[in-house]
Amino acid sequence: MAGKKVYAVRNGRKTGIFTTWAECKAQVDGFPGARFKGFTDPNEATKWLNLDYVPPYGRGKAAAAPPAEQPAVNMDDAADYIIYTDGSCLRNPDGPGGWAAVIADQVEGKLTELHGGEPSTTNNRMELTAALQALSFARNGSLIDLYTDSQYLKNAFTKNWLAGWKRKGWMTAAGTPVKNQDLWQQLDAAFSAHQVRFHWVKGHVGVAQNERCDELAKAEAMKYQ
Repeated sequence: MAGKKVYAVRNGRKTGIFTTWAECKAQVDGFPGARFKGFTDPNEATKWLNLDYVPPYGRGKAAAAPPAEQPAVNMDDAADYIIYTDGSCLRNPDGPGGWAAVIADQVEGKLTELHGGEPSTTNNRMELTAALQALSFARNGSLIDLYTDSQYLKNAFTKNWLAGWKRKGWMTAAGTPVKNQDLWQQLDAAFSAHQVRFHWVKGHVGVAQNERCDELAKAEAMKYQ
């Protein structure tokens, strides 16, 4: 038996989860560019509501910012890949670290686990490396749902930090060199080959794929103990 329907409003007079159609309708009816969707599973509604989409940009040489004329992908389109990534560092910074990605190929029905490590690194570098390796693995031009517990990684794209760093010649707003510039430059190129929808997932709360990434990343780091 289907559960009671709830409604997620991403763009409206008020955003959030609403338990009746009347409440939802009041937020979206006549609102320009309204975005909403009905769900029978409140968890799925929350995931859809919190999804951030990074449009493709910089085909070939990466552009400083996404071009205004770039067509948006339908937020509801099925992804070619569902990817979870994580990084670990046993002593941060300059301790042994590991990274991991769990990649579900939705087109070919395959599950792939990628992982590796370094003897001296940082947690942020491992988070970035995990995403870089996963995106490099995916077929070019793919639509990817990327799940990460790293706000550092997510915000660089969804809050345009990366575009700002590039405009400033890889300097921060405070006038200091951007850390991990080498990885950010590689990620910039990797993201330009795909359409990526970010999902932030809280770490260590029992999300199976995230926990698996954490397990693999820590195992890689332990190899250098």
